[in-house]
Amino acid sequence: MRAFLKYEAVVAMDRNAALGAVSDALGAAGGWIVDHMLFSDVMATIRFALPGDRTAVFENALAAAGLKVEPAAVGNGAAAELNGAISLTFTRGTGDLRRQVPAFS
Repeated sequence: MRAFLKYEAVVAMDRNAALGAVSDALGAAGGWIVDHMLFSDVMATIRFALPGDRTAVFENALAAAGLKVEPAAVGNGAAAELNGAISLTFTRGTGDLRRQVPAFS
């Protein structure tokens, strides 16, 4: 079975700043976003792919941005590409983020 990276963080910063920090950390580590899910302004899940030998770079970039995560138990030193996900829970989320949906026929 292939290893899967799983990170979780409780975030007190602005939602957009936190999402940008994750994107920047992935870019700095040579990774990319595969998919994302936004659960109003309460939670976000970002699925990504990352070179296995760059997990420490990703974790350090998250820490530098103020996102504290537990280091991954897998992947450090592995050259193969790894898939993973990071879940962000926003402490200031109201659960009432509404978006305009354009009309279509």
